[in-house]
Amino acid sequence: MQRLITFVYPIIRTDYIKKSVESLYKYTDNSKFNVIVVDQSINGLDKEWTDKYVHLYIRMKNQGFSKAANEGVVHALRWQVPYICVANCDTEFIYQGWLEDALEEFKTDEKILAVCPESPRVPMWGYGLTEGEQVDILPYKEEYTKEDIEYLKKGDYNKDEIQGRYTFKIPESFPFTKRGVIDGIAMWLPIFKRESFIEVGMFDERFVWGGGEDYDMLARAYSCAWPIERDTCDERYHKRMVSTMRSWVWHWWGQSKDSKGELDPALFESKEPWNNLGDLYPPVLNGGFNVDPWGHWKDESGIRHPFKRIPSIKCDPL
Repeated sequence: MQRLITFVYPIIRTDYIKKSVESLYKYTDNSKFNVIVVDQSINGLDKEWTDKYVHLYIRMKNQGFSKAANEGVVHALRWQVPYICVANCDTEFIYQGWLEDALEEFKTDEKILAVCPESPRVPMWGYGLTEGEQVDILPYKEEYTKEDIEYLKKGDYNKDEIQGRYTFKIPESFPFTKRGVIDGIAMWLPIFKRESFIEVGMFDERFVWGGGEDYDMLARAYSCAWPIERDTCDERYHKRMVSTMRSWVWHWWGQSKDSKGELDPALFESKEPWNNLGDLYPPVLNGGFNVDPWGHWKDESGIRHPFKRIPSIKCDPL
């Protein structure tokens, strides 16, 4: 049977993946998906579990998130599935119908190439919180009720109730009222149209050990100077990648990329770390500006220009 979507899990630790995949099976029609795990951990997963839940299990030395994601995506493209999700292992699925809700967002705009659900654990960035602080719109639960999901989707959150759970003051900029979609996603569970990787390209494998590859992917999508270089902005070539309030999935945030100090140092010996977007989008070609995820900059006259990128995307053979 032709599947609707493939879930690609690049992992470097094994203590989150089982809960994520098992909750995926619990809350998703099993006939609609298959699972690829690209395991770069030290000890690997046990065969009994992978035989039960994983359709393709790839074992390899840690070479970074981008490399591992690409190795899974290549197989998903060969399988001709319409959608490909690159999933962080620290995710948990919390209600039946989350996938259908996420896919509905693609129908709202043909320019959308990728959709990510929202998380009840809102990330710290963008709201003036300090490192490590998170705000839960709803606290983590083993089981969420129908009323919980309706509350999340509605977008009107009880400010006093949320503030009462924390000792720090939540900034006024925090979105206690949220609506619709957000452009420029954090890629912890992006669902891509298969055409996304054909039109925009794969993850750039220069990025090691996490961070930067999502900004690069977003900038390529939003810039109308990729893959064909242009000097002026042309909206006909704009693409979008968005997070949607139609769908909700729990995300613990940063349990691989931001927790390297807790992991075996041997995981990170094969390559040197790299994250330099300035090499890919040279400021000298872009009005002196550093790239942002929305792919454009404005000159002194207020005219909008697309960011230009170097033409090659690095994808190494195994």
